Amino acid sequence: MDLQAGLTLMAYDAVLTANQATAIVAEPRDYFLRSERLVLLTGAVAIGALMGFAATIMTGRTDPWVVIATAAVAITFALYLTSLTLVDALRRDARGCAIAAGLHCAALLSWPMTSLLVPLSEAIYWIAPVAALSSLVLFASCWGGSARAVYRMTAQGALVAALAAHQGALLIMAG
Repeated sequence: MDLQAGLTLMAYDAVLTANQATAIVAEPRDYFLRSERLVLLTGAVAIGALMGFAATIMTGRTDPWVVIATAAVAITFALYLTSLTLVDALRRDARGCAIAAGLHCAALLSWPMTSLLVPLSEAIYWIAPVAALSSLVLFASCWGGSARAVYRMTAQGALVAALAAHQGALLIMAG
C-alpha cells in the first residue's frame, strides 16, 4: 500500500468514526425524566418569582384596579395553558396527571376569592399560590408524555410565581 492510499484510507476512517459519533450523540429525545421536569419547574418558579418581585420594586404601589387587571390576564393565560395540559392528559388516559391539572385549575380559580379575603388575614392569601404550585409539582412528578406539556408546565409555574411574588410584595409594602 502506498502512502497516498494509506492517507485516503485514514481520512475515510476518520469521517466514518465522526459520523458514527454524531449519530450516537445527536439521538433526539421527546421526553423528560422526572428529575429534569422538577428541575425545570424549580428554575421557572425561581425566575418567575424574581420577575414578579422586580416588577413590584419597579412599579411601586399601584392602583388596585391595575393589579386586578394584570392578575386577570396572567390567570387567564395560565388557565388556557392548564386547559391544554388537561386535554393532553385526557388524550393519554393519564388520570393522575389530569387530576393534577384539574387541581391546578381549581387553585387558579380560587385565587381571586382568596384575594378578596386578604383584609381578614394575610395568611389566607398564600393558600391559592401554594396550592397552584403544589399541583404543578404533582403534575411534574407524574407526567411521562410529550415535552410540550412540560414546557407549558414551566410557563404556568413562572406565571404563578411571578403573580404570587408581585401580589405578595404589594401586601408587604401595604402593611
